[in-house]
Amino acid sequence: MVVQRFEQGEAAPMEGKAFLAVFEPHVDLREPQYRYWHISADEGGTADVYAALAGGTLDSLMISRFSAGSILDTLVRYIGLADAVVLPPGCPTLPAHEGQRQHLPEELRADAVVVTAGADAERVLRSC
Repeated sequence: MVVQRFEQGEAAPMEGKAFLAVFEPHVDLREPQYRYWHISADEGGTADVYAALAGGTLDSLMISRFSAGSILDTLVRYIGLADAVVLPPGCPTLPAHEGQRQHLPEELRADAVVVTAGADAERVLRSC
């Protein structure tokens, strides 16, 4: 899944501070040459994150091979802090709050589903 921030329908950079604040405490492996971060949650969940921090920002990030549970809680926490959305393939866009809908490209607005916890995201992902 891709995570992206939008402003007025256009892709916008995300603050690197939010990424580091949320994900860095859970990093157990980092391979900078591949922009790869392996994330582990306390209960054993994991995720592969691909992100390049440059100049204190990220253009986007990709999360793959992720577990449900607290990994999705971490992801939802991140999109809230970064004012970003999750773009799961074949599923509705997942913003962290309703105010983000107006900034999405028009074709993503109508079906977007606001998620405030990992369980919300999991429910949407299981339904598509």
